[in-house]
Amino acid sequence: MSDCGDEQGTSSSSDEEDVLFAAGAALLFGPNAEPYGGPLQKVPCRTSALSGRHWVEEVLSGHHTRIMDATRLNVDSFMRLCQLLAECGFVPQNHQKSVTIEEALAMTLVMMSHNMRMRMIADRFNHSTETDCVGAIDGTHIPVCAPRGQQVAYTNRHGVQSQNVLAVCDHDMRFVYVYAGWEGSAHDARVLDGALTGPNHFPMPPTGKYYLVDSAYRNLPGFLPPYRGRQADVSGRRRGRFATAKELFNYRHSALRNVIERSFGVLKRRFAILRGAVPNYMMTTQINVVIACCAVHNFIRDQQPNDMYFADAEEGDLDIHGTIPPYPEIQPLHSPPEVIEQWIAMRDTLATHMFNAYRNRRQNA
Repeated sequence: MSDCGDEQGTSSSSDEEDVLFAAGAALLFGPNAEPYGGPLQKVPCRTSALSGRHWVEEVLSGHHTRIMDATRLNVDSFMRLCQLLAECGFVPQNHQKSVTIEEALAMTLVMMSHNMRMRMIADRFNHSTETDCVGAIDGTHIPVCAPRGQQVAYTNRHGVQSQNVLAVCDHDMRFVYVYAGWEGSAHDARVLDGALTGPNHFPMPPTGKYYLVDSAYRNLPGFLPPYRGRQADVSGRRRGRFATAKELFNYRHSALRNVIERSFGVLKRRFAILRGAVPNYMMTTQINVVIACCAVHNFIRDQQPNDMYFADAEEGDLDIHGTIPPYPEIQPLHSPPEVIEQWIAMRDTLATHMFNAYRNRRQNA
């Protein structure tokens, strides 16, 4: 076996390793998985046997104890409460048509009656817990043993050889896209440009939706960074006080975007192979290792809801502190100036609305 990822003179054992990693990724990602840093195929997270609507219908028509156990109301009381909510105008005009009043009420009552988290409720009712924000994006560095002649390119700003891995995760700490193999010296924004302009089928959010990104990325439609140079005062944050809309926006942006940091933390804590370079693996295999680990990460998330690593991350106890197939030529992303201006204005509107609601709550407290 060649050392430090030299692709020449490969042995049969290294070939077998490549086949095993590729097979593992294919099994977990599906037949459309792509080899070198391709995307994880996005699949619906909420896939229980009964959808929320059908579950509610079954409970309403089933034994009376089922709805009592779930919502603490009998059928007549439940339906009467639904009617009152509608008559009194408590159902918002922009209420999602995909969620009925019965579902919305059932979700709320189950959460209150059983002290369940929203993520668990979403699993039961097959609905996402978020709306316009569909996930978070960030890059992380995974140590590598770079191929001969490419050590400088793979040396990051900390002087360590690494691959810069771009990942997208949802609000449930599941990776929905992974782009691995970029040199450690590459800037995060350049890696994202490569993902967006390359043949890797980046999962762009629907119109009006967005990913949360950090300030290293540009403010483009579909990608929402924080305001630069607007860190909230630490003492103010501890007291829950914010002087400006931008401070409050950045604070909440950071709190929500932290899901990608926690996802990376769980991934690296679970898989020791991601915490140090493995000299006996070819570079292509080192890339596939990252993809395979992310796949197993997702599998565990779906199959083991009480996993201790995920539980620690949710409670905030997790410490989160050869030749390579050529990449396509990167074409810098450009959007018309008016589109950029509209997107920046959208962020300002969101921040202002958030701050006004925050001040109103404080005044009425």
